[in-house]
Amino acid sequence: MIKELVDVACYAGSRYPQRPQRVTWRGTDHDILAVEREWQEPRRRCYLVRLEGDLLLTLSYYERNDRWTAAEVAGP
Repeated sequence: MIKELVDVACYAGSRYPQRPQRVTWRGTDHDILAVEREWQEPRRRCYLVRLEGDLLLTLSYYERNDRWTAAEVAGP
C-alpha cells in the first residue's frame, strides 16, 4: 500500500478532523461520497472513503504533524 500526501477538507464540529468531505489526490479534487468506516490508531485517525467511480481510499490524519495521507484500496 503506497501512501501519498494529500490535502483534505473536513467538517470539524466538536473536534478536528470529524468528517472528511473533499480530497485533493493526484492533482485532482474529489468529493467524498461516503465515509465507509472510521477508526483510531496509536498515532493517526483513519477513514475509509468512497469517491466517484467506486474508488476507495484510506485517508489517515497524523495530528502531530497535521498531515494527511491517502492509500488506494484495491477492489474485490
